[in-house]
Amino acid sequence: MRLWQRTMIRLARSRTITDFMHASRLMRPFSSRFVGGGDAGQAVATAQELAGEGIAASLFYLGEYVDSEKLVRENVDALLKAIPAMAAAGLPLHVSVDPTQIGSVLSWSLCRENAFRLARAVAEVARGGSHPARPALMLDMEDAGVNRETLQLYFTLRENDLPAAVTIQSYLHRSLDDLRDLAAEGAFVRLVKGAFAESPAIAHTVRSARNASFKAAVDVLFSQRARERGVYPALGTHDHRMIDYAGMVAQANGWRRQDWEIEMLYGVRPGYQRRLVQQGFRVRLYLPFGRSWWPYSIRRVGETPRNLAFVLRSMAGAAG
Repeated sequence: MRLWQRTMIRLARSRTITDFMHASRLMRPFSSRFVGGGDAGQAVATAQELAGEGIAASLFYLGEYVDSEKLVRENVDALLKAIPAMAAAGLPLHVSVDPTQIGSVLSWSLCRENAFRLARAVAEVARGGSHPARPALMLDMEDAGVNRETLQLYFTLRENDLPAAVTIQSYLHRSLDDLRDLAAEGAFVRLVKGAFAESPAIAHTVRSARNASFKAAVDVLFSQRARERGVYPALGTHDHRMIDYAGMVAQANGWRRQDWEIEMLYGVRPGYQRRLVQQGFRVRLYLPFGRSWWPYSIRRVGETPRNLAFVLRSMAGAAG
């Protein structure tokens, strides 16, 4: 699986392949599978459709590992437009951001400056009206090389009383300690397994160990102490076994279903997402928008080879 992931990540980061795919008519159906629209207006319209089914959204502007100030500004401006548009539509104020898309490749000081701009925008719009759920700028967690700095950024935002949340990848060996620190301060945490091809020295790479590490992280995040400290967990997984396990731990420790949520990717297991809503769970979808759809979408294929079947069906349908 690690070889498959590395291959997909290389495809995602290849400028030549990215330009070719964006120009390909055959791949247009594939782009709409995982992407909620080309701009903020289309993404908000998609989010409104989801809200009509009882599903919340976290908007994410496509563009990662950005190494030019011009593109960083474009990324930040797109999210700054999306935030008030979500509020105007009566949607929960929740946007996700990769540190590498708002400046960390160039400098962490630039990244912090832009993260503060975005978090302040969320806070200011939230103060202007009544919005459901917790407003948040969710910091995505990328490869292990930026783990420490991303956590430091989260704590800096919270020290300034800004509505920040952070993603933790359970497969990293350090993650249980990070979760305990976050639980102690009542954090809003999105827990995911982790999708990067990391070294065994820093991450669990065998499937059974990755599943065990996720369950151990659930035990910390859904403990009675975490509930008492005001932790708000978001379970970022499509694995029904992990969701069932979290539900069991949550119920045993006194968590109500409105005290946590399940977050999935737009376009992945939509039928299951709706069944969870019918069962009374809070469900949020990670909803990307923008024109740079190839790197994000091919990384979804990298997470499971099963998604490759959809790529082939899309190409066959377009060719016909």
